[in-house]
This record gives sequence, structure tokens and C-alpha cells, in this order.
Amino acid sequence: MKSHKITIQQIADLPNVSIETLSRVLNNKDKVNPKTRDRILRAMEELNFQPRSSSMISNTASRIILLCVPEFNNPFNAPVIEGIQSSARTHGYDILILQSRDYYTDADDYTNILRSTPIAGIIILASVPNAELLNDLLPRFPVVMCSEHVEGNCTPYVSIDNRAAAKKAVNYLISIGCRRIGLVNSNLSFHYARERERGYLEALEEANLTSNPSWIAHISTVEYSLAISNALYILSQPDRPDAIFAVSDLYAISVIKAASKLGIRVPEDLSVIGFDNIDLATMATPAITTIDQPAFQIGFQSCELLIEKIRNPSVEEKHILLETELVVRESTALPVHI
Repeated sequence: MKSHKITIQQIADLPNVSIETLSRVLNNKDKVNPKTRDRILRAMEELNFQPRSSSMISNTASRIILLCVPEFNNPFNAPVIEGIQSSARTHGYDILILQSRDYYTDADDYTNILRSTPIAGIIILASVPNAELLNDLLPRFPVVMCSEHVEGNCTPYVSIDNRAAAKKAVNYLISIGCRRIGLVNSNLSFHYARERERGYLEALEEANLTSNPSWIAHISTVEYSLAISNALYILSQPDRPDAIFAVSDLYAISVIKAASKLGIRVPEDLSVIGFDNIDLATMATPAITTIDQPAFQIGFQSCELLIEKIRNPSVEEKHILLETELVVRESTALPVHI
């Protein structure tokens, strides 16, 4: 059996150990019970697994951190990357940015990059296609997920409570008298998109309001033109919503543009709430009510977490959720008393 066909989970399953224990043996960085170590080594021998020949083990002498970014056209990513770079510079590390998109879905996909560029660790600012990728990378590298994370996986991450933030936004719309609330969301392959939709639906249910499937759009990428097309469809319906919660400010700007094309006034006829509080939210006309998430701090803390892991591989796996804030501006109607 060839080693590149072997998954880390298979190796851990054979001697019945955790992936974390296997990681300590592979990296020779922490004490492991000698009997446990022997079982792991025998399993690796039985499966003909030779990790060091694959150049896929972290290099503790390296001062390079690999940052995986899904796309560069999402303006939310810019301050996150800035935060990561700020932390890295403070500790003497450089950032190598890889646009992961849909091209890097398996641990083997990283091999060619890492053969020529020894790295100290990985920050993933992207949706991971499956938990198996993380399970393969974790024993070989310190890995931290930034903004996104995989449910039920032990990988360290820094993010926000997306469900609670979405409920905060929708509850505000309800508080100002909106009753027909639509949603412009991203693709549900993203954890944040699933959680924000969950928060949206929970807020409606708790207020005894109905969610209309024809008022919900799922957009494959954070792209202005795609969002306008979807917003036009929602707002052209005879029973159109009186408010829209958009899961990014770019989507919210698209909704406002679509409303203008249709002669719908914002906020008089339609209230709009965005998400992220990027600079464009204040530049838009009207300025956008939005959920502020601390993008710079998410990036900075993610890198701090990774460097801590690089320096001390046995440190506990931390899952950090930062606070969000509702920023009220001109795109939502004035509060009403009901």
C-alpha cells in the first residue's frame, strides 16, 4: 500500500489512539507513553507510512506561515489578513498567501508547495471541504482556522457566534416593525452561512413570523453582480419583503442598488441590514446598518494562537469567539412603537 493513499485517521485507528497523540509522535515534540509510541510506530510500519519522506512535517526552524485564503474579492478578508500579518511581524514570521479556493481539498494537494517551502504552520481563512483534510494536516503542522471552522473538530479557531449575531440583526428588524424579512445568504457549504441562516430562522420563529423560501437567496460567492440579480428577483415579487438581512455588506449594497432600480426606497419602503461593517458600509447611500465583527482582531488572534501552538505543541486546543455589535445607520427605518 502506498503511503500517499494512507490517511492520518487510518494510522490513528490501527493502534486506537487520538490524532493529537499521533501528532506528538510524528513531530517528536512531546512525551508519549513508550508503549503507545511503539504501537503507533508498528502501525506506521504495517501501513508502510513514511511521513518524513513526503516533506509534509512542520519545520520548527521556519519563519514562514502559510495562509490559505478562498478568494480575494471579498472585502471582509482584507482586515483579517492585515491582522494576521501584524501578529506575524511582531513575532518575526512572514506570511505566504495561498488562494485555496476549490483547488486544495486534500492533504496531498499541499505537497508540491511544501516541498520547496518549509513552513512553521498553517492558518486557514476558508471553508474546509471535509474534516479529513484537517485530520491529515493536524499531525504534521500546527493549524488554526480563522473566521470559519469545522463543527465537531478539535482544530483551534478564532471566530464569532454567527448564529447569535444573525439573531441580533433580525431581532432589530422586528423591533422596528418589519414583518416580512428576506435573507441574502452565501453558499451553505460555509459554516458561517449555515449559522447565520439558522439565527435568521430562529429569530423569525421566536417572533411567530413566517419565513418565505422565495425571499431567501443563496449566492455561490461574495460577488456584487450575482447579489444584484438575486435581490432583483426577491424584490420583484408581488408580496416582496419589507426588510432584508444580508450576510455581507457587499450583498447589502447590492440589495440597495436593486431596490433603486425598482423604485423601492430604502429605508422608507425597505429596511436593509448588512454584516461585517466594512468601509463600504459607511460610503454607501444610504449608509448601511450592519453587524460589526472585529475582522482585524479575528486575524490577529488567529495568528497569535498559531504561534503559541508552534512554540508549544502540547498547548490545549482553544476555540475563541469574539464579540459582535449592531451598528445602526440610515438603511433601516426609524423604530416604531407597537
